[in-house]
Amino acid sequence: MAKDAPLYVIDLPQMKRKEDVKRLSEEYKKFAKKCEEVTKEVLTLEKLNNAIKLINKKRKAMQRVYNARKSGNFPISGKDALLLTQISFFDDPERCAKMCNALADELEERNEKNISVFKKGTKRIMITGTPLAIPNWKLHHIVETSGGAVVCEEMCTGTRYIENLVNENNNSLDEAFTSLAERYMKNNCSCFTPNPKRIDDIIRIIHLKKFFSLYCVIELIGLTVLFRLFFLKFSLLFSLEANLK
Repeated sequence: MAKDAPLYVIDLPQMKRKEDVKRLSEEYKKFAKKCEEVTKEVLTLEKLNNAIKLINKKRKAMQRVYNARKSGNFPISGKDALLLTQISFFDDPERCAKMCNALADELEERNEKNISVFKKGTKRIMITGTPLAIPNWKLHHIVETSGGAVVCEEMCTGTRYIENLVNENNNSLDEAFTSLAERYMKNNCSCFTPNPKRIDDIIRIIHLKKFFSLYCVIELIGLTVLFRLFFLKFSLLFSLEANLK
C-alpha cells in the first residue's frame, strides 16, 4: 500500500494493561508529530480539546437516536439507523451532530405519537459481532424484509462507537493523548485479549427487556446455528469468541 500512497501505521495494543494505555498514548503522540510534518500545522492543546468536545457532541447526538430505538415503538428502521452510523465516520462531525439531533427530535416525536415503521409485535433483533462497513446493509435488509426489525447493533458500527466519551478537561497534550487511549480501551472489540466485557455488554443489552425487549441476537462470526443465536461467517476473532457464549 505504501507504494501507492503515503502510509502511516499505528501500533495498536491487543491488551488493556496500564502499560498498553501508555504505549498507545505514545503512538498517538508520534502520529500527531507526523500530522504536523505533513500539514505544516501545529497541534495545540486547545485544538485537540476542541476536537474531542466536537466528537463527544456527535456521539451524544447519536446516543439520542439509539435511545429512541429502545421504545416499544419502531420510529426508524434498523437499516436507516445503520446507515446513519456508517455515514458518521465520513461526515463533517459538526453537521453530523446537528442532523442526528434533528433526527432524534423527530424520532422522539414519533414515539410520543406512536408512529411506527413496522407493525406492532414485529420481532426485535439485535446484531452483534463484526462491524458492517458502508455499503453493507444486506443482513439488516434480510431481517427487515422477513418479519423482523433490527433495534440495536452491538458492534463498532453501533453501540461500541457511541457509548463512551473522551475526557474533555485535559491540561496538556500528553494528558489528552492518554484520554484518547483510555477511551480506545473501553472499546470491547474481539481484537483485545482477554475480552470478557464484550460478552458482558451483550448480556447487559439482552437484559434491558423494558427497553429493547429483544427476541433474538444475530452474531456475525461463523456458520453455526444455536438456539436463538444465528452466526454468519466474517471474522476469525469473533469466531474464536463464540466459545465464550
